[in-house]
Amino acid sequence: MPKTGLKPEELQEKVLDAAEMEIRRNGVERLKLTDVARTLNVSHAALYKHFADKEALLDSISKRWLDRIDTALEEVTSRPGSLEQKIEDWFLTLHKMKREKVQSDPRIFTAFNMSAEKTRPFVQKHLQSMHDQLQKIVGEGIKEGLFFCNTPLEGAKILFDGTLAFHHPRIVFERISEDRIDLLKAVVRALISGLKEKKN
Repeated sequence: MPKTGLKPEELQEKVLDAAEMEIRRNGVERLKLTDVARTLNVSHAALYKHFADKEALLDSISKRWLDRIDTALEEVTSRPGSLEQKIEDWFLTLHKMKREKVQSDPRIFTAFNMSAEKTRPFVQKHLQSMHDQLQKIVGEGIKEGLFFCNTPLEGAKILFDGTLAFHHPRIVFERISEDRIDLLKAVVRALISGLKEKKN
C-alpha cells in the first residue's frame, strides 16, 4: 500500500477520524484496525505502530474527546468576571458537552464509557484537570472573602460531587431525554450559597 506522506501526529488524527466513522456505521463491537487501515489505504502494520490494539485505539478516541472538554473548561476558568457565574458556566459547559456527545454520537459515547469504566491514566488526568480548575476558581473566592470553605480542595469537592448527577457519563446517558439545565443551575446556586456561609 502507498505511503501516506503524513507526519505521525497527522496520521494518528486521520486514524481516529476514520475509526470514529467506523464506530458510527457499525458500532464499537465490530471495529477492527484492519478496516480502519483499508479506509485510509495504508497497511495495518502502519497503524500498529501507533495503536497496539483495538483497546488502545478506543482509548485514544476517548482521550481526544476528554482533551476537548478540558480545553473548553479551561477557557471558562480563565474568563474574567463574577466567580459565581464562572462556576455556573463551568458546570453548564461540562453538562452540555456530555449531553451533546450522547445525542450526536451515541456509539462514540459508548466507546468512551468502555474506557471510562476502567481506571485509565488519561481518565484520571481528565478528572485531575477538572478538579484543578475548580480549585483555582474556589481559591480565588476564598482570597476575595466570597467563600468560607476550609480549603480550595474542599470547595471543589463540594461543587463536583454535589453536581455528579449532571456530568457522570452513565447518569447523563440514562437521563438524556430530560432537560435538566434549570435543575443544574438551581443545584449549583445552592452549593455556592453553602460555600458563602461563614462557619461558626
